[in-house]
Amino acid sequence: QESTVRYLMLVSALCLAGCEGNKSELASPRGPRRGVALRLKRSPDACLPNPCQHQGDCQVMEDRPFCSCKPGFTGVFCQDVVLKLACEEEHMNMMVRKEAFELLKIPRELVHLKNQACKVSEREEEGELFFAATLTGENHTACGSIIQQNSSHVSYSNVIESEREVHRGVISRSFQLEVHFSCIYAYEQVVKLPFALTAVDKLVQFMVREGHFNVSMKLYKTSSYLQPYHLLNAAVPVTDTLYVLLKIEGEHQLKYFLLSVEDCWATPSTDPYQDMRHKLIEEGCPHDKTVTYLNAIGESTTAKFSFQMFQFVGYSEVFLHCRVRLCLPDSPEPCAKQCPRHWRSKRALADDYNKIVSYGPIHLLAAPSLGAETSHSRTDQQDLGAGPSPWLPGALILLCVLGVLAVAAAAVGTRR
Repeated sequence: QESTVRYLMLVSALCLAGCEGNKSELASPRGPRRGVALRLKRSPDACLPNPCQHQGDCQVMEDRPFCSCKPGFTGVFCQDVVLKLACEEEHMNMMVRKEAFELLKIPRELVHLKNQACKVSEREEEGELFFAATLTGENHTACGSIIQQNSSHVSYSNVIESEREVHRGVISRSFQLEVHFSCIYAYEQVVKLPFALTAVDKLVQFMVREGHFNVSMKLYKTSSYLQPYHLLNAAVPVTDTLYVLLKIEGEHQLKYFLLSVEDCWATPSTDPYQDMRHKLIEEGCPHDKTVTYLNAIGESTTAKFSFQMFQFVGYSEVFLHCRVRLCLPDSPEPCAKQCPRHWRSKRALADDYNKIVSYGPIHLLAAPSLGAETSHSRTDQQDLGAGPSPWLPGALILLCVLGVLAVAAAAVGTRR
């Protein structure tokens, strides 16, 4: 029967937003006061048995035991690990003194965060070595952080811990260390000026400008979105399917907004407001029966949909327009539309961040004659703006020569 001897040490550190805890702030508040002369003497009664943990050296001060701790440990009885915690606005730094792991005979490869895939690294700070880990908004969830919130605060918690070394024997004497860290951020804070205000009798004016965002529209030949139409005057058969990509441009805007499609329509001229139009999407839902959504509209920074090409009677060009809207990821009103549409209250237009994105002209390809229908396949239209293939005349000549040779061969075989 396997018997296990396991030692587990738990340490926790908590730091409010903007603070940086170090070994003196996070250690036990008790300890020697500065400026006080210490008279040390040996006393077998006060230091036997040795109250100092983790191999601390015991001496007597005024008939009381006083512990000198090994590097990596602190506290009245050397019971605490030296650690540091920094809660910044963009990251959370957790550090544990390297010597603590060495004294406990814990190798660095066994030390990790709550998710074992997130290992610690060795870092030097102010001449001291630490096992450290940095958490940001990108790896908090992946590394197993626990996020809790209430009406006033949000906390991010994780742990630097060691796993037990596995042996094939029947016992294990590996020591385990867990250091829990938490950063707490308040939703509200008081902001003050670094200087005094003086009241004056004058007119104070403010200027506010509305920001803008850029959304691009591109057309593609297939649903893989790997072959774009590069030329604005590319000819498109009315039987073809067009694949539309709407995308928010800009690195900063990608972090804060999602993209929703309100309406899409086509006109025979560049004017998106002209009376002659054909609706493709209306209030976020397909209006044309050939429209197909190719991703979840309103759940990312892109919108993909397809539709079958068409033409306006009496016109050779088509212009495509879409009205899009930016959404906040945590907005109470969802960005994704429910289709078929359900009734919802109208929102003031001033509350919408919307604009019209247009593309065109899209030139229509003349319909082939009945006798040449079989020669126009999808593969021939890979590049619709490239024109006829230069090798077609040579191929036809080659086919004719092969036909003549076949007839001649047949005639020779008959004579024999």
